[in-house]
Amino acid sequence: MHKKGCLIIHGFGGNVGEVQYLADYLNSKGYYVLSPTLKGHTGRRRDFVGVRYSDWIKSAEQDYNELKNTCEKVFIIGFSMGGLIAFNLYEKYRVDAIVTINTPIYYWDIKIILCNIINDFKNRSFTHVRKYLSSSTKFPLSALYHFRRLLWITKPKIPNIKCPILITQASSDDTVRRKSAKYIYDKISSIKKEIKYYDCSEHVILTTSCAQEVSEDVEKFIRKVV
Repeated sequence: MHKKGCLIIHGFGGNVGEVQYLADYLNSKGYYVLSPTLKGHTGRRRDFVGVRYSDWIKSAEQDYNELKNTCEKVFIIGFSMGGLIAFNLYEKYRVDAIVTINTPIYYWDIKIILCNIINDFKNRSFTHVRKYLSSSTKFPLSALYHFRRLLWITKPKIPNIKCPILITQASSDDTVRRKSAKYIYDKISSIKKEIKYYDCSEHVILTTSCAQEVSEDVEKFIRKVV
C-alpha cells in the first residue's frame, strides 16, 4: 500500500495538461498521483452537451476511491473549479488535506481583463484578446450553467470543512478574483489553514514560471500535515 496519494483535479474547460507539472513534481517526490479527466472535457464543445456538474464530481470520485483503497493518506488538490469539486468530495469522504489553486468564488476580474486588452493593442500581441474570444464560444450554455450551479451549491459547504487546507491564488488572475482566496480562508472551519498569493498574472498558473514555486509549496504543506 502507498503511504501518500494525491488527487489533482483540473479546472472547468481544461484538461490534465494544466496540472501536469504539479503531478510530475509530486510523483518525483514519491507520491502516488491520479489526475482524472472530468466528463465532457475532451476539447470538443459537443461533448459538454448533456453533462451535469454532478458528472464532474463523479469523475473525480472514481479516482479518489482508487486512491483511498491503495493509500494510507489521501490529499486532494483542486485547480480552479477542481477546488470546488474537492470541497464536495470532503462532504462525503475522509480527506486528509485539501489544496486549492485559483479556486473561484468571485470570477472574471473586469479591471484586469480590460488592462490586458489595452496592453494587447499597445503591444500588438492580441494574446489575451484571442483567449477571451475563444472562451466566449468554447462552451455551450448548459456547461456554463452547471459551472455556476456547482459554485452555488458549494459555497454553503465551505464552513463545514475542517481538514488542513492550503489556499493559493495568483494575485493578478483575470479569471478568478483575488478576494476568492480570502473568502475561502475566512469561511472555512479548519484549524490548520494557510493562504499564499503569487505574483503571477495567469490563471493557469501551473503552466507558468510560477509552477515550480507553487509545486514546492504544495509538497511542503502536504509533508507538514502528514
